[in-house]
Amino acid sequence: WRAMAETPRGAEEAQPPPPVAKVEVEDLLAAMESFVPTIPEEVTHHYLRQSGFQTSDERIVRLVTLAAQKFASDVVQDSLQRCKWRREALRGKDRIDGRLVLATEDLTEALKEHGVTVVKPLYYADRDTELSELPQ
Repeated sequence: WRAMAETPRGAEEAQPPPPVAKVEVEDLLAAMESFVPTIPEEVTHHYLRQSGFQTSDERIVRLVTLAAQKFASDVVQDSLQRCKWRREALRGKDRIDGRLVLATEDLTEALKEHGVTVVKPLYYADRDTELSELPQ
């Protein structure tokens, strides 16, 4: 009984991921060589250095760049989907034109789904009111 209490629920069912075949890794590395990223690798280098990560292996930098681009692409795609849903909800209420307008709320909700919390700054018009409410 004690061993079961110390083991997280479902841990005995968890299986290790299957090993990645060497051929798959080589194919990925070969594909990365011809890949032209949207995010410049210099930007990736800068943020890696700023976070304390140093490497001379350009493949690592390119892999991080690819992951960052994939993340950004997923967030933009989710934001666009939310924008379309919002537009469909408004279609019956107001007459809207054919343009899609990405709102901050669309982006904020998409980022929240990906684990990023966005906190809006105070607006200047609201700033005096909210600052006066703060304890001195």
